[in-house]
Amino acid sequence: MILEICVDNLESFNTAVANGADRIELCSALSEGGLTPSYGFMEIALRAPVPSFMMVRPRGCDFLYTHHEIEMMLRDIYHIKQIGAPGVVFGALNENGEVHMEHMKALMKECKGMQATFHRGIDQTREPFEALDAIMSLGMNRVLTTGQKNNVVEGAETLGKMKEFAKGRLTIMAGGGVKPDTIEDVIKRAGVDEIHASATTNRNSNMKFVLNDSQMGSGSDFQLNIVDAQTVRNLRSIADKY
Repeated sequence: MILEICVDNLESFNTAVANGADRIELCSALSEGGLTPSYGFMEIALRAPVPSFMMVRPRGCDFLYTHHEIEMMLRDIYHIKQIGAPGVVFGALNENGEVHMEHMKALMKECKGMQATFHRGIDQTREPFEALDAIMSLGMNRVLTTGQKNNVVEGAETLGKMKEFAKGRLTIMAGGGVKPDTIEDVIKRAGVDEIHASATTNRNSNMKFVLNDSQMGSGSDFQLNIVDAQTVRNLRSIADKY
């Protein structure tokens, strides 16, 4: 069972690698669902002994992109390929909740030679099996999904149907609400081959001086969401049974 951990900072990356992740989904801004990480972060990640797949997502909100945003994504994929990354994670929809085939064909052409994962944009499609058919026709390697529910426990039945529908033509990766107390149930009910988790906790800043009258963000400026080592080890231990 492949265990992929998504991370958006170097501390989390190092923790995930050291505690049993098979693969990393490298992002920035996981609070927005994951955006494209910096090239500096990517280059450091590529030194590690486990593969990192790079998120290519220019902004938060939806997956309905303009031609200029697609151009940004194409340029990102080009540079990601140049630095030797093994895989990328992306997706694009049209306004009717369908896979945007024109945009996706252009993105797939640019990432030729790398693994391609369609992210949880599939969970915002009108008809997931039509979307899955479209994704498979593009030649993508896997899709990350909750089964169009809030979490993989609620979506396990649909995840199983998606795997059956795919018939081995691509990998169904379950992600969204994967925890040590839910992973085994999802694996058994859905029969998926890969698991994706954030395994997060948080820690306080190490700053000794804090000026509370000058906040930079909408959340806490002095608390960092990080990967929890014990959670990764627990997920690894259960995944190894399958």
